[in-house]
Amino acid sequence: MNRTTVIPLMGAPGIQLSKTTLKENLLDAPTQYRSISMLKEEFKPDGIFFFMDLTVEAEALGLEIVFPEVDNPYVKEHCIKTPQDLSRIRKNWKGPCGRMEVFKDVAKLMVSNLTGLKGGYVIGPFSLAGELVGVTDFCMLLLDDPEFARQVIVVCTDVITEYVELLFSQGLDVIAVLDPTAVLLSKRQFQEFALPYFSALISRLNKPLIYHICGDTTHIVDYMGKSRAYGLSLDSLVDLRSVVQIVPKEVKIIGNLDPVKVFLKSSPQEVEQETLRLLRDMVGIDNFILSSGCDIPQNTPLENIAAFMKAAGR
Repeated sequence: MNRTTVIPLMGAPGIQLSKTTLKENLLDAPTQYRSISMLKEEFKPDGIFFFMDLTVEAEALGLEIVFPEVDNPYVKEHCIKTPQDLSRIRKNWKGPCGRMEVFKDVAKLMVSNLTGLKGGYVIGPFSLAGELVGVTDFCMLLLDDPEFARQVIVVCTDVITEYVELLFSQGLDVIAVLDPTAVLLSKRQFQEFALPYFSALISRLNKPLIYHICGDTTHIVDYMGKSRAYGLSLDSLVDLRSVVQIVPKEVKIIGNLDPVKVFLKSSPQEVEQETLRLLRDMVGIDNFILSSGCDIPQNTPLENIAAFMKAAGR
């Protein structure tokens, strides 16, 4: 029997090992690399990704970002309201800048010094459009002015393409495209406003991309599987065993223990039990990668991560 690959989506818990803050890690490449390398050394997963941050691309496009000391950063104000606003954003974009350079440097350090799979994250085109316009306003735009909505997503796709190229140029093995806002879409809307732009990234880059959408994506997972993604990172609300029947065998199925209910709030014994349960459910599935359903919270007890790795046989 083939050994199951184990790659939990963890970065932020590394601040406990490096004795740093989340903000310090998101602003400084050596600090973030130290946290990641300490996680890799402590738990020895088969691969590791750098820190998850859904504001990097919006900041590079000129939006103001708020950085709490102990919580995730967020966009302060959504600035795209008219075609003229979008034109200004497009004109001002000169290529990767700002904290994109920080994450580029983290990727370079990971590739130079760590073993196993090395991965990074970028925001997805639909979710970046939501950050530019505001999620509620953008969802209304899909109905009221779908052509303008598509124009925003096209600009976002172009920006993300350049950022992904920069990260892959450092030698990363894979990049996960995080498109959480896409879970709000119906099947029809997903096929129109999200899937084509993720597929465009794959066509342009010809590199391994993971598609991650938070929440219950059961209604769209079959379309996600047809995107030519390297893998699908699926949240805990999705029944992975049922996905096996839908997704092509060459696509990795990645997940999907609940990062909050299991990793953050359970005891080590409960984490171990849940991990073993998932492994039993997915026994014999060669394209399965054991992981968390999303990013593991920064204050997750390290003994819970250890229990997960123990149950996985590491």
